[in-house]
Amino acid sequence: MKDLNNKSSYKNSESIISYYVKNLNDDMKKYLKRSSIIDLITKYELYYHISLGNYAFETILDLEETTKKLQELNLYVTPDMALFNIYKIIEEKIGEKDLEKNLEEYIRKRAALHALSDFVRADKELVGAKYYEKSKKEIILNDKFFSENMKINFESNYQKTYEHYSMLINDKFVENIQNRILEQ
Repeated sequence: MKDLNNKSSYKNSESIISYYVKNLNDDMKKYLKRSSIIDLITKYELYYHISLGNYAFETILDLEETTKKLQELNLYVTPDMALFNIYKIIEEKIGEKDLEKNLEEYIRKRAALHALSDFVRADKELVGAKYYEKSKKEIILNDKFFSENMKINFESNYQKTYEHYSMLINDKFVENIQNRILEQ
């Protein structure tokens, strides 16, 4: 147990915390470059919307009705929401050896869960909502949710979405994100 009256013990703890924060910030910086931010937001948004479309289609089983349902629900994710979720993942997993390799899987799962939560909350006509959410959550967490068609959809829309965010995200936005993340 730490002796709070012992000043040297307290200073050691401060230096450990400072060391951790410095390393966290150094590790985080590689994800705070403009190209990385655009890539991460693109992935999150695509995984979110592909998941959302899948949930709507599964519950309706009609393409035209699915489109109407999605327009009616009007669910979306902003770049800020996406980044908040992504940086929470990075913060939670920062010490993990294979973070860089596994980051996309974590983003895919978080975006799918986010879309699931939004869909179940917004679709008041969904029958068996709690059961549906529970069963989908299990499938997502076991990384068995994204089908080959969904992966193809992701790949075919990635470049267009990346270009869209590339035009939207300017240096001022990146600088603001960097300051907010690194100051925490």
